[in-house]
Amino acid sequence: MHRRLQWLLALNLFLFVLFSLGVMTTPPFLTTMDEWGMKTTADSDDQTTIQIARFFSTVTSYKVCLTTGFIVSFIFIYLNKYRTSFFILLGAACSKFISAGLKDFFSRERPLVDSFVSVNGGAFPSAHMIYAVFLTGSLFILFSVYLKRTGRGIFMLGGFLVVGMVGWSRVHLGAHYISDVLGGFFIGFVWLLVMDLLSQKKISNDVRRKDS
Repeated sequence: MHRRLQWLLALNLFLFVLFSLGVMTTPPFLTTMDEWGMKTTADSDDQTTIQIARFFSTVTSYKVCLTTGFIVSFIFIYLNKYRTSFFILLGAACSKFISAGLKDFFSRERPLVDSFVSVNGGAFPSAHMIYAVFLTGSLFILFSVYLKRTGRGIFMLGGFLVVGMVGWSRVHLGAHYISDVLGGFFIGFVWLLVMDLLSQKKISNDVRRKDS
């Protein structure tokens, strides 16, 4: 299980680096993708999709991510899984610092369109996507304690659907390019996997001691 998570971590880190280099060098494939995304931004007359997009942006704000982290953390304390509790809370709290630091480093300008939400800082990577991935991932880690394999699969599918809607909302509202959203997804997944692996480190060490 740990080896699988490590490979998944390496893959997502590689993809984030790939998109980071793309943001700095603007290759044709990235420019084409981002230009296509800008054609899907909302029209001011389409209030229905604007409200739906705003909903998904609101429920994946930093406040919601941090609040969810607190709740999940306290539940793990109740389950006597203190290490997992600590890293879930640490991951949720530090996700804002990661996004802010990366935004300052890349300093990418926002799309040159009218945004239907207020925006702060650079465009790359999307902070909302980082929050969305960590939020849904934390809930998956919690519920995987209770769910069987089929239930985990359904929950995972639902989580990816929510994250996908968040990505769509940020592009649709004119706040991000598609590459910003994908960069946020990959680095959010990296951060989630790092916290998950650290939370399981003591468990794996205990297993090795018993085997020896």
